[in-house]
Amino acid sequence: MNTAHGLTRRDAVGYLAGAAAGIAGLGASGAAMAATQWRAYTYNAVATVTAVKGLNALFEAIQKETQSELSVRLNLGGTLPIAATNITQAVADNVVQLGDDAFFIGSVPVGGIVRLPMFLPRRADFEKAWDAAAPYLRADYAKKNVVVLGRYIFPENVMWSRKKLTSLADIAGQKIRVISPEQSEFIKLLGGIPVTLGTSEVAAGIDRGVIDGALTASSGYGHVWRDLLKYSYRLNVSFVDSLILVNKDAWGKLTPDQRTKVQALVDEHTKRMTAAMAAEDGEITRKLAEGGMVITEPSAADLAEAERRITPYWKEWGEKRPAAQEALQKVRLAGGR
Repeated sequence: MNTAHGLTRRDAVGYLAGAAAGIAGLGASGAAMAATQWRAYTYNAVATVTAVKGLNALFEAIQKETQSELSVRLNLGGTLPIAATNITQAVADNVVQLGDDAFFIGSVPVGGIVRLPMFLPRRADFEKAWDAAAPYLRADYAKKNVVVLGRYIFPENVMWSRKKLTSLADIAGQKIRVISPEQSEFIKLLGGIPVTLGTSEVAAGIDRGVIDGALTASSGYGHVWRDLLKYSYRLNVSFVDSLILVNKDAWGKLTPDQRTKVQALVDEHTKRMTAAMAAEDGEITRKLAEGGMVITEPSAADLAEAERRITPYWKEWGEKRPAAQEALQKVRLAGGR
């Protein structure tokens, strides 16, 4: 059966299996002999999530396609002294040559347009809007000496908590981990307390009571943190894009042929990563429910109330960021808003 995103479930499972095999093969393929070696960093803290499997598959394909002229070694979140919110800067400074960054909004605010809460509830609209905002995003990154090679998209980012969370009213007073100013504003409007934490810090944060819950996708970290959480309230706050960034100087040192090959592989693998996570998200959610997680779909009344509260913020966001007004208008047009 075809998924709504271009891959069959068998394709998605096959991709993940291939990714796992690629990880094993990478260690034995003689990466040390590569003419150019890049260090990459991701906020993702667990090697078993689909996003990391996809990144490793991408990097193995790059090494193979360039005949080991370029190798990329991935460092998981928390293994280098780089905060999740500083990945863009680490790439700009060439501390790492390649970054996987979902926490970039503080560095490049225009990227927050497509993540405005409840602004783009369908992934098709999100992708159209992302394409409309991309020229502005790339231009801002170019000023930082960074090239945006691509992005992958997580499924619906919903709310999770160790405390009762089955309605909009239950958010009040809860400490919810967020990853952007836009998510933070939404939680505040609903009476919650937003807390920004890197992915590698969340499990300990829940365990110690620093936070009660988090915004994430089932195919993101809902499954990873399942033993720490009891409730999943399926209000889609927004889709979340994660950018594949490369230092401009490091990129320029590759030959034109190498750059062409790498770009094509990034395009191919990020598309697969997005589709694989979309394909597995519903199944993971079902298994979480079978395991005792309380899964609640928001009522029509809750959806209407959430949108009513957040809608004024969409305009306010643009008014506070005049440099992003043109991009915001194009995104509104592309996303039907």
